[in-house]
Amino acid sequence: MQAKTRSGWHFDPDALTAREAVIIGAGFLVICFAFSILGNEGYVKWGGLTLDTAAIFGYFLHDSRRYFRVSRFWKLTSILLIVHLAAWIVLLMHVEKWGLLSFSIMVLELPVFWHLRDRPGLLD
Repeated sequence: MQAKTRSGWHFDPDALTAREAVIIGAGFLVICFAFSILGNEGYVKWGGLTLDTAAIFGYFLHDSRRYFRVSRFWKLTSILLIVHLAAWIVLLMHVEKWGLLSFSIMVLELPVFWHLRDRPGLLD
């Protein structure tokens, strides 16, 4: 029987350093400041983009742990993130009203990400 391995995604608040705490706090303040400038519509559009992008790429990274030591994987992931954000930002800038549930179409990007990641020879 194979022994279970610990997940690499374990958060230990006791191991949080001062630098990480400052980064988290600063990020929270920047987000609060940005949303106060954007107004109510900005919460839905840009907050939804932020949270859904974090969820999609977080899941993609969690599913791709075996490629973490491959530099091509990180280049591919960076390109996918840039293209993803550029396309969504252009779309959201041209759409007047956007609901939070409209971001659910973002999950259709995951099979494309997986296909590009798993292409033979790309990450070998």
